[in-house]
Amino acid sequence: MILSKNLKKTNVIVKARAKDRWALIEEMLDLAIRNNLVNKDDRNVLKTALFEREKSMSTGIGRGVAIPHCSTDVVEEAVIILALCDPGIDFDSIDNEPVNIAIFLLVPRNKLKQHIKTLADIAKIMNNDELREKLLTLKKPETILKAIKEFETSLN
Repeated sequence: MILSKNLKKTNVIVKARAKDRWALIEEMLDLAIRNNLVNKDDRNVLKTALFEREKSMSTGIGRGVAIPHCSTDVVEEAVIILALCDPGIDFDSIDNEPVNIAIFLLVPRNKLKQHIKTLADIAKIMNNDELREKLLTLKKPETILKAIKEFETSLN
């Protein structure tokens, strides 16, 4: 999966308002609803699934990145939201560092291979120190997407 092709500028939160991981997950879910990526009637079932996933093991993968995610029957295509969080948010990450970049992911339950590959691809991209640092300096969704696309292109 190419993140820059699947992430839309309307799905980028440049400065998240949330102060903790639970509120951030809800803020990202609410954006997905406002952008008609998920039905508002499915909010509670998605919130429950996302929270349960987070409670089972933190999605804070380290280096200031978290990937709150779940697989679900209520979406037919992957839903991706990116949020920048300044100051960082405690996600109980594996390295105990605060999260500054969160990438919210909903994947159809019947696409398990896509789900695993997408998580791996996002983790690989976000493992780059320069890209993460650059993203945190950007103030517009368009420039954030451009930076991700340029980085992905440099990998090929």
